[in-house]
Amino acid sequence: MHRAVGPQPLRGAEHASTSGRPHYPASSACRLRGRESARWAQLESQAVAAFAAATTHSCSHRVSSTRIRGPQRLRSVEDEASAVACVEEGWCNDDIHPHPSPPEDVDPKSLIMSECTVQELASEVQALVRLVQAQQDILYSQKAQIDQLTETLLEQAQRSCTASKPGECSQRHLSPFDSQRVGYGDRRLLGLYDARFHSTHTGATPSDFRVLPSRIILVRHAESEGNVDNLLYTTMPDSQVPLTARGHMQAREAGRVIKSLMEADPGRRDDYRLFFYISPYKRSLQTYEGISSQFSSHHLLGVQEEVQLREQDFGNFQDAEGKQHEKAERLRFGRFFYRFPNGESGADVYDRITLFEDHMVRDINAGRFAGNTALVLVTHGLALRIFLMRWFHWTVDEFLSVYNPANADPLVLERTPSSTQPVPAWRHTKSLYRLTEGSMRSLRGCSPEMCSTDTLPRKSLKVSTRLL
Repeated sequence: MHRAVGPQPLRGAEHASTSGRPHYPASSACRLRGRESARWAQLESQAVAAFAAATTHSCSHRVSSTRIRGPQRLRSVEDEASAVACVEEGWCNDDIHPHPSPPEDVDPKSLIMSECTVQELASEVQALVRLVQAQQDILYSQKAQIDQLTETLLEQAQRSCTASKPGECSQRHLSPFDSQRVGYGDRRLLGLYDARFHSTHTGATPSDFRVLPSRIILVRHAESEGNVDNLLYTTMPDSQVPLTARGHMQAREAGRVIKSLMEADPGRRDDYRLFFYISPYKRSLQTYEGISSQFSSHHLLGVQEEVQLREQDFGNFQDAEGKQHEKAERLRFGRFFYRFPNGESGADVYDRITLFEDHMVRDINAGRFAGNTALVLVTHGLALRIFLMRWFHWTVDEFLSVYNPANADPLVLERTPSSTQPVPAWRHTKSLYRLTEGSMRSLRGCSPEMCSTDTLPRKSLKVSTRLL
C-alpha cells in the first residue's frame, strides 16, 4: 500500500505516534509539499484500481474476522489536497498525532457471504470428525465379528470332514451367499437354532426385558353350573353356562390373590397394570368381572375378548346318552386326536391356540405391554393346558399326563430377571418365562423340566405306548 507522503527521513529524526505512523519534524514539511503535487495523480489512479480489485475479491470469497478491512473511500483531489495540508500542519505541531480515519463506507458484514462464523464451522468439523471415528469403531468391531464367525465356520467344516479319507477334505471356500450369512451371524450354518428366523419372531428378542410383561397369569374360569350338573349342557348352549354363587366368590378370591402377587414388591405397589385376554363364554366373562372388581381403575390397562380362547367344542346341544358313547369311543381312538361330532378335537384346539400365542408374542415383542404390566388370560381347562403345551413345547404324551387346574386358581409364568449380557441368538421370547413353583404344584402331572424352555431343541423323545 502506497503512502500519501514521500520518503521517510532518518529514524533518529522521527517521533513515535499513537497511530503507528512516523511523526516528522517541522523541517520536513516544506519538502513534502512539493513532492505531493507531482505524485498525487499517479497515487489516485493506483488507489482506484486497488479499490476495484479488493471489492471484486471480497464479493467472491469469505473474509475471516482477522482479514484487513476493505480499502478506504478516496476523496476528490481538492478535498485530498486540503487534507494533506491539514496533516502537514499537524505534523508541524508535536502535540497533534494524526490517526487514519475508519472506512465509513465499508460494512464488514457485506464482505461475508454466509452467516456462519469461524467458531461454528470449527464445531461442525469437530462433530463430523467424531462421527467418522465412531463409524470406524463400529466397522472395526463388525469386521472382528465376521472374522471370528468365518473362522468358526471353517473349523466346523473341517471337523465334519474328519471321517472322510485323507486328502479328500480340502479347505472349504465360502460362497458369496455363505459369506453374507456369516456376516449376519446366521447360526443355522452351524446347525444351531436361531430365533431371529422363527415365525413368531419380529427381528430380535428385546434386549431390555422391561419391554416384556412382568408376568403371564393363566386362570381357569370359576365354578360354573355345568361343573355341578352335566345335564345342563343338554338344554343350554355351552357358551351361555353361568357361574354358581360359589363361583362368583372364587372369582373375587382369585382377584385378591393376583393383587397380593402384584403388590409383593413394596416399591412398585402402585405402578403395576393388568391387561386381560378373556374367552367370550359367559362363565369366563363373569370370572373376569369378579377378578377386576378387586382392582382400582388405574391398574386396569384394558381387556380384549379372544374367541380363540374358548372351550373345546363338544357339539351343539349335547345328548347325555350320546355323549357317554362318544367319550367311550374317544378312549379307544385317542383323547387328543378324537373329534367330537359337530365339534373339535384337542388337535383342533391346539391349532387355534397356536394362532393366538403367535399374535400375542408379536404384541409382546413390539412393546405393547412394557413396564410393570401383567397379562391375565381367563380361559378354560383344556385350552389352558394346550396354551402351556404350545408355550413349553410339550409332546402330546406330556400334555395327556397333565390334569386341569382347579377353578379360579391362578397359574403364574414369571419373567426371568433383566440381564446386562446380550440375549443369545437361540433364545426366544417364550424361553424367558417359567412356571413358578406354586403353580407347578397346582398343575398336577407337570414336572419341573416341563415348566421352562431354557434348552432348545430337545435332545431326545420318549416313545409313548398309550393312545394319543
